[in-house]
Amino acid sequence: MISLNRFKEPGALLCFFGVLYGILFHLLAPALSYAESLSDVPADLSRLTLEELMDIQVTSVSKGEEDFSKAPSAIFVLTQEDIRRSGANTIPEALRMVPGVQVAQIDSSTWAITARGFNSRFANKLLVLIDGRSVYTHVFAGVFWDEQDMVLEDVERIEVIRGPGGALWGVNAVNGVINIITKNAHKTTGGQVSAGGGNLDRFIGSIRYGERIGDNAAVRVWGKYYNRNNLDDLQGNPAPDEFETGRGGMRLDWDASESNSFTFQGDVMVGEFAGKTSDAVTSLSFAPTMGDLVGDGQVRTANFISRWKHRFSDVSDMALQFYYNRDHRNSRVLQELAVDTYDIEFQHRFQWGNRNEILWGLGHRYIQDAFENSIGISYFPDSKLNFISNAFIQDKIALIENELYFTIGSKFSINNFTGFEIQPNARLAWTPNDRHTVWAAVSRAVRTPSRSGDSGRFNAAVAPGPSVAVIQGQKDFESENLLATEVGYRVRPHEKLFFDVAAFANIYRDGHSFEVEAPIVNPTFVELPIVSRNRLDGETYGVELAATWDVADWWRLNGAFTWLQVDLRKDPISTDQNVLGFEGNDPEFQWNLRSHMDLPSHWEFDQMLYYVDTLESQQVKSYFRLDLRLGWHPFQNVEVSLVGQNLLDSQHQEWGDDRIQTNDRNLVERSVFGKVVLEY
Repeated sequence: MISLNRFKEPGALLCFFGVLYGILFHLLAPALSYAESLSDVPADLSRLTLEELMDIQVTSVSKGEEDFSKAPSAIFVLTQEDIRRSGANTIPEALRMVPGVQVAQIDSSTWAITARGFNSRFANKLLVLIDGRSVYTHVFAGVFWDEQDMVLEDVERIEVIRGPGGALWGVNAVNGVINIITKNAHKTTGGQVSAGGGNLDRFIGSIRYGERIGDNAAVRVWGKYYNRNNLDDLQGNPAPDEFETGRGGMRLDWDASESNSFTFQGDVMVGEFAGKTSDAVTSLSFAPTMGDLVGDGQVRTANFISRWKHRFSDVSDMALQFYYNRDHRNSRVLQELAVDTYDIEFQHRFQWGNRNEILWGLGHRYIQDAFENSIGISYFPDSKLNFISNAFIQDKIALIENELYFTIGSKFSINNFTGFEIQPNARLAWTPNDRHTVWAAVSRAVRTPSRSGDSGRFNAAVAPGPSVAVIQGQKDFESENLLATEVGYRVRPHEKLFFDVAAFANIYRDGHSFEVEAPIVNPTFVELPIVSRNRLDGETYGVELAATWDVADWWRLNGAFTWLQVDLRKDPISTDQNVLGFEGNDPEFQWNLRSHMDLPSHWEFDQMLYYVDTLESQQVKSYFRLDLRLGWHPFQNVEVSLVGQNLLDSQHQEWGDDRIQTNDRNLVERSVFGKVVLEY
């Protein structure tokens, strides 16, 4: 029996899988051709053709519907079929498929995720949206990924923009935008029950029911429970990171008339994290460890969105949206964190003359936070009202109708940290025919300070002791600035083949850095001040490639490749030699190869091979990851699947230290998961 552990080099692995696919093709082709002639595969399971994939309507690039293939941005779309056949149980796992996105699992519920560099457990340059609601938190300028869960079967698609999106989406959409879009309630009528479990994901269960209300409205309600086992630390001991969450929600879509439609949706979530209770801090003598600072105990969230869309004519429409989000968390050290967010946004699109499509809008966001300070974490003041007010305008100009378009616009905003910000953007897209699109863009984006960077203080015990690292925010912290240039090319040279390549060069100024100042000797301990500054400059360069090949009617191959170069340095005016940044947190190379086969008798066989290069500053070695999925549809409304993840190694490490030791160097282990989905 051949062991895949023998194939540790990329060339050997590609050779092995090439031979394997060749054998499968010759063995299965006759049987599959016969099966297709009998219409053996249910119609609702057939995948989109490449032409249909290129015509998918996306909204994240211009806040209006446009063909994916013609969008002047480095956009990648994960369809519901991609998510289902990947075997992913969480959004972060699904994002591994996206070129240009760095995904690393830290512990059982914590992830480091970014686009185009600067990864961290507190990655702060990626804006994440769920149905138009921003889940980017101003506490540390990032995303609590353990909160972002839903019934994955209800996700219609995930649109991922690599590169700035500040001209439309505002501050903090610096290196990318992830827009998670769930299905309209009209598409989810009837019932669905799913249940599964394994050695790592011990149990995942969900239930959803949708019903039409009259001729024009539909509603769905849903609930989900997730119980995940712990990982092991580097010594092979169980880490205290197991967790369980329960959540539920509803969505109502009402087409009131030909001109008016309304959406109302919301959900609540409760999560418990074993071994990370707030009582643990009582055993600490003078300061918690870094592991204590990042350990969560309980999470409770709630949100709702209301949206009204009105169409004035075929060339004019508007949308008005309001959402509220409540985030409440406890940890070992931060006894209580409560954040209430209120956001309202208006936008209007209209045609001006024969060549200009104008989009403009206004928005305002209030964020009320409250912290219960402790010996480990404190904020001054401990409660604060924050705000962002904005306006934007964009003009899409048809230089040559249906062929050459020039888009120019900007976002203008005022916030309570840095005042006025402007984020202009210019994009050019040339589509000479339906097989080719060339695009280029120049953009400016900013990342505004977070509450932690502005007024937070973190005390953490470090070795050798007794020493305390004191990480301090600064009131004079400025926005980080990015000037980005991008070019891209999409081509379908054959009916069965599609390529999408993007290249970029980014210039960063006033980047976030941590500076280690002179130690302060106290009677009982040594204080090591680490201060937030704006003293990192640098450049990043990269190339991202995605490809799809329909080898046969029953077999599709997808591939993605990323090359990223990060060059950071301290600001020339800085005299401090101890500047800590983010260089070395991202792999120089990463790629994936995914194969999806429709076999006779309603069977599916999916293979996903991932490679991630070394993380130098994290002291994490490169690794391969192989996931396999076997699916079966004994009936049209029943799906049974078996998924194996990380099959090449029993365990591997994906993340290390965030500049300071956190004792969270856990190992991602091999896992097996079975799942049944029933629709009725």
